[in-house]
Amino acid sequence: MPSRFVDFFASWFRSWPWRLRCLVGPYFVVLVAFVAGYAGLTTLLRPWALDRWWSIGVPAVAGFGACWLLWHPWALLARNFKGETRRLPLMLVWPIVIAVGVCEYNYLHYRLGAVRDVYSVPELARPNKAYLFRLRGPFVVSRSVTGRYAASEYSQGKDGTRHHYATCYYACPVLTNMADTLVQPAAWLLYSYQEGLGDNLTDGELGWRYQNFLARCDAHLDSLNLQDFAYLMRAEHAYRSAYRAVHASRLAPTCETPLLLLPVRAAFAGRGSHSLHWALWLASIGSFLVVFLLLVMPLESGSSAIT
Repeated sequence: MPSRFVDFFASWFRSWPWRLRCLVGPYFVVLVAFVAGYAGLTTLLRPWALDRWWSIGVPAVAGFGACWLLWHPWALLARNFKGETRRLPLMLVWPIVIAVGVCEYNYLHYRLGAVRDVYSVPELARPNKAYLFRLRGPFVVSRSVTGRYAASEYSQGKDGTRHHYATCYYACPVLTNMADTLVQPAAWLLYSYQEGLGDNLTDGELGWRYQNFLARCDAHLDSLNLQDFAYLMRAEHAYRSAYRAVHASRLAPTCETPLLLLPVRAAFAGRGSHSLHWALWLASIGSFLVVFLLLVMPLESGSSAIT
């Protein structure tokens, strides 16, 4: 018994060079090719108008292509009675490519998206295609005419459990000065909060927790310095509730979709760094899992002798 155990591990370790060359190598070639190709096309074309079609759709298609390219090199992984063994690492490759692609797109959008320096608040009424804004001129963010919209909702699981949650949106108008409250604002700063309230709550419990959530949201907004930000980012996919917060203000605009901006306090030079960090972490963790499977999964008979 001990000798069989030793022989098994000896054979396993002898197969590592072959595994690294014939199994792990193709994976990293495909991954690097996708990252470089997707970054190059995005940088060249800058397809921001396509947005999710490009940020999610292209990586999804590329993920299928990566699995197709890896199907043959990974054919020597020993298969079970359903022939599914090599599908296990492939099932990881597809979400890895999509996740890395989405983070890569967000990073490039931050770095290459149109930036506009605004020297007066009325200029925000003509945002053009700018994605990031830097306010260079005088401005104030008014609390007194802030609009708020809040709601409690629930989602129901397959077992009938109701998961209650609450959302709260604040829309703060950007004005030239505090006396400028008779003119419709050119843009609004958007703050949003969401919190789970609990499962299967009674009406009394739901009402108490909801009111407690709103009180904490109001207190948090009151503690913020609304004019303390480095730059502003356009809220490109705001929920309808965000626009309801705008229209809850007494300075409600006549248009249905006014310009909503998200304040960012991080340094402008480091914009997009969080997306880059996410891309690196996801690629590292996902690749570790894939490589681990490729190194430990059994091979077809005779494959381990290949060097």
